[in-house]
Amino acid sequence: MSPLGTALDRTMRLMRDDLIADVEDSTLISALTGTDVVLVGDLPNLSSHAAQCAYITAALLMARSGHTVYLVAPDVPLLGSQPPLTGKRLVSALMEIGSDLLPCVEFSADMPRGNAGLAVIFGDSPSKCRARRAIGVNAGAWHARLGRANQMGRWAEDAWPCGAMAAGALASVEALKVAMSGLRHLAKDAVLFDELFAFTDCVNLELAPPDSPPLADLGAFDCVSGGAIINATLYVLSRLPGVSGRARIVEPEVGDLSNLNRYSLMRRSAVGQLKAQVLQHLLPPGLEVQAIEKRYEGALLSELGAFSPRVLVGVDDIPTRWKVQEQGPRWLGIGATTHWAAMASYHERGLGCARCLHPRDDPATAPIPTIAFVSFFAGLKLASYFVRASAGERIRMTEQYMYLSPLRPEYIWRSPVAVRHDCLVCQNTAIKAA
Repeated sequence: MSPLGTALDRTMRLMRDDLIADVEDSTLISALTGTDVVLVGDLPNLSSHAAQCAYITAALLMARSGHTVYLVAPDVPLLGSQPPLTGKRLVSALMEIGSDLLPCVEFSADMPRGNAGLAVIFGDSPSKCRARRAIGVNAGAWHARLGRANQMGRWAEDAWPCGAMAAGALASVEALKVAMSGLRHLAKDAVLFDELFAFTDCVNLELAPPDSPPLADLGAFDCVSGGAIINATLYVLSRLPGVSGRARIVEPEVGDLSNLNRYSLMRRSAVGQLKAQVLQHLLPPGLEVQAIEKRYEGALLSELGAFSPRVLVGVDDIPTRWKVQEQGPRWLGIGATTHWAAMASYHERGLGCARCLHPRDDPATAPIPTIAFVSFFAGLKLASYFVRASAGERIRMTEQYMYLSPLRPEYIWRSPVAVRHDCLVCQNTAIKAA
């Protein structure tokens, strides 16, 4: 397999869920790389930290899916932290990292010669590009909007970036739909394919209530895993204005080429390096990180020192989530994905625990199919739960669990987690508390 094929392997596995058997890798790669997307922004709409977070998030997620992305925007000074970018200007920093993401996939600062597949307009930026489809995005502090390109208005949010990053991620979903539309003749089920990959014309996606506090003093916390979901979570947290906190990242593995399609903070030049150390050196000074290059086993964190009151878990392995819950953290947040769906939940004493939510193991030996925006949405929602809890907000129990298919962002499932009376974790925790 080519280096690009290896980097896009998990994405192609996911695409095959809805296509007939034996579609060639080259066909899937051509669909992805042949999708031209123009990201259009002007000075008034890109002169805030939040707007730049939206633009950068869209560009990076699209590039990690193999699309050809044209950066039609002024090279404005970067405002705030934007890892894994280096440099001080928007377009220049994206052009630099573009050569260090997927093999043979780079950004362009030119206008495409013909009609692009998709144009994404940020705010009310004027556009002269030709595209078969044009959408607009905008955002508030905790919500994202996607709709018609000429109906978005001037970019709304200045500083708080969570809604803006959701807007960038929504745009990346529409780019993937453009790629999949060229494969419709290979669909397993044309009716289901059309429902799943239909373009989204208008959506307002809420991550949190609008009055949720925009505070970024995170305190001490632990991250179990340095994989895709924790990458996305830390990508989000690193962009919070004035962020501070002390994190331990438990991750024993090194990054490989197949991680590039979905690890939000990973460059290709980091392949072969320890994941936890890469994260340690990427995050802004306000986030102090201790890399723990060990596999998580039961009481590992308490053996290393005081167990942090809040723990974030991003592992695919369900028994590991149970083990973390058994240690009794005051607050536990979990992010997860399955195929086209992103999930996140939080767990406190008195609420359904991690084993109540996932009572059975689901062992898998094959590489898990996934794509950049699915992992990102899981990490973004996990980060949103965590920030709100760190700020002291009492999150409603009806929001405890979130299930979202980014392909159909019009529908989000939110619910409490029912306490299972046969849950061994809850029983053991009650015994310890007594």
